[in-house]
Amino acid sequence: MGEPVAPSRRSRRGLALLVLVGLVVVVGTAAGAGLWHLSTSPLLCNSCHIMKPYVEAWRTSKHSNVTCVQCHYPPGFRDTIWVKYQALAQVVKWATQTYSSKPFAEVEDGSCLRSGCHDRRLLQGTVTFKRGIIFDHKPHLEGVRRGRQLRCTSCHSQIVVGTHIEVTEETCFLCHFKGLKTAREIHPIAGCAGCHQAPRGDIKVGSLTFNHADIVRRGVPCQSCHLNVVQGEGEAPRERCFTCHNQPEKLQRYPDTPFIHDFHVAGHNIECLRCHTPIKHRLPPLIGVPTAAGPAGGARVAAGAPR
Repeated sequence: MGEPVAPSRRSRRGLALLVLVGLVVVVGTAAGAGLWHLSTSPLLCNSCHIMKPYVEAWRTSKHSNVTCVQCHYPPGFRDTIWVKYQALAQVVKWATQTYSSKPFAEVEDGSCLRSGCHDRRLLQGTVTFKRGIIFDHKPHLEGVRRGRQLRCTSCHSQIVVGTHIEVTEETCFLCHFKGLKTAREIHPIAGCAGCHQAPRGDIKVGSLTFNHADIVRRGVPCQSCHLNVVQGEGEAPRERCFTCHNQPEKLQRYPDTPFIHDFHVAGHNIECLRCHTPIKHRLPPLIGVPTAAGPAGGARVAAGAPR
C-alpha cells in the first residue's frame, strides 16, 4: 500500500472556509434570535422617548401583564413579518429624525379575540359598565351599527395619553345620540332603558320626594323631565383632516361619508373622536343634594353624576 496523500493547500482552504461560514451562520442565527426577542420586549418600546407616556399608561393598565406584541402584532407569522418591517421603518425614521411626535398603532380585532385573551367575549352576553350601564359586545361587533362596521378599538381606545385601551364613553354617545336630538326630543338608539334602567327608591329634590316607579309604569318618556342631558352635535369638521392629511386628492374625499367611515373605522381602526367633536351625556346640576339608590339597590349615589 502506498503512503497517504497529504491534503492539498486548496482543500485546506476550502475546509477553513466552510468552518468560517458555519461560524458566521451560527453567530448570525443567535444574534438574529436575540434581536427578534429584544424587538418583542417592552424594554425596547420604552427606549424611545416619545413612547414613554404610552408605556407608562400600559404599566398601570389592566393589560400590564400582556406584552406589547400580543396586541400590536396580529396572529399569524406573515402578519408578524409585516409588522417587523414596519417597526424597522420606524427605527430608520427615528435615526434620521423624521418620525412623528404622535405615534399611531393599529390593533386588529384578531389580536383581542385570539385564544387565551378575549376569545369568548362575544359569548358572555351582557355586562355592566360603570354605573349600571348595560352592554352586549355581540351585536356591536357582529352586526352593522348605523351602517358602520365597528372594531374593538372603536370603543376601546387611547384618545388621551395616560389611559390604555379603555372604553371611551364619548364614542358610545356619538353613536347613540348623533343626529337624534332635536330641541326637547331625544330618540337615542336602543332607547334610554336599552343602556340603563330607572333608579330605584326615592329621590329627594329640595322638599319633594320622587320615585321613578310611578313614571315608568305610566310610560312617561325620560326626556319629559330630564332636559339638557345631551350636549354637543358630534360634527366632523374638515379642519381635523389636516391633522393627518395634506394631499389634495385625499381631502377631496371629505364629503364621501360612507368611504370615510369604511376606510378609517373598518379599514384602519381610527378612533371616532379623532375626527368627530365629542357629545356629552349627563344629568345637569340639580337643586339641593338629591340621592338615589342604584339600579341594583346598592349604595346611594348622587343623581347628578354622569350617566
